[in-house]
Amino acid sequence: MRRFLLFILLVLVHIPIVSHAADIHDAAMTGDVAAITAALDAGAGIDESDGTATPLYFAVWMGHIEAAKLLIERGADVNAQTSGGPPLMAAVGTGKIDLLKLLLERDADPNSNRGGEFALHVAVTLDCLDCVKALVEAGADVNAKTMDGKTPLHLAKSRGQREVADYLLSHGVVLPTPAPISMKLATADVEKGRTYFTRRCTSCHNVEPQGGNKLGPNLWSVVGRDKASVANMRYSDTLLGWEGVWTYEDLNRYLFGPMLTTPGVKMETPGVPDDTERVNLIAYLRTLSDKPIPLP
Repeated sequence: MRRFLLFILLVLVHIPIVSHAADIHDAAMTGDVAAITAALDAGAGIDESDGTATPLYFAVWMGHIEAAKLLIERGADVNAQTSGGPPLMAAVGTGKIDLLKLLLERDADPNSNRGGEFALHVAVTLDCLDCVKALVEAGADVNAKTMDGKTPLHLAKSRGQREVADYLLSHGVVLPTPAPISMKLATADVEKGRTYFTRRCTSCHNVEPQGGNKLGPNLWSVVGRDKASVANMRYSDTLLGWEGVWTYEDLNRYLFGPMLTTPGVKMETPGVPDDTERVNLIAYLRTLSDKPIPLP
């Protein structure tokens, strides 16, 4: 037994474990096609991660299209997940449109995402219209939402990217419209609306008649008030462009999901998608006035 253990020890000491992982990742980072080929021929794993990403991800990230083509031709998985998401996430950018199109042509998922942020959101954030078009034409969901509810259109409008916003609007964006609530207000539970407001809204909004603004405007007398009319508040272009007073149905539409129904607004919250909770909340907002607006 002692001789056997000694033999194993000698084997471990004198026969090193050879790995080509570092070689291929370094070559992908520098775009060295010859070195990538040599590493693959020597047995390097084409989709092996170095603990962070695959060779293809590194090649795309650094903008080496010939290296990316070689890796794909040799069988690299264009949808392999890495700590930065799949390779497509690294291909979004104004200087990488050829890489983006290459990956999409080789069946990369146009709805690739990283931590709940989709490639289309990244393209909008970077103001890369060509990237947006390539992704949408390949099947990217123009209504996709990030984990905190932002749509591509909301991002484009909030950044003043009119051309991107117009393109998205003409390619399948859906602006949800909640069912009318005016006839439900008479039977709404005002106290439940007050409780909801206290729990969810008071951190951003004051409701005292002489109170000031917080992060959002004071909501005293909000029902029937001109939109975007509170002094010393910085409103979004979206809200500034929405004419008229706050009617019950306008509040219904807005509070359903501000970023969904009125993309571009500064109120980046999920809203109140539940019909009953929304009706109760609006009924409570009506009471914040010396002369509440008559019910429908």
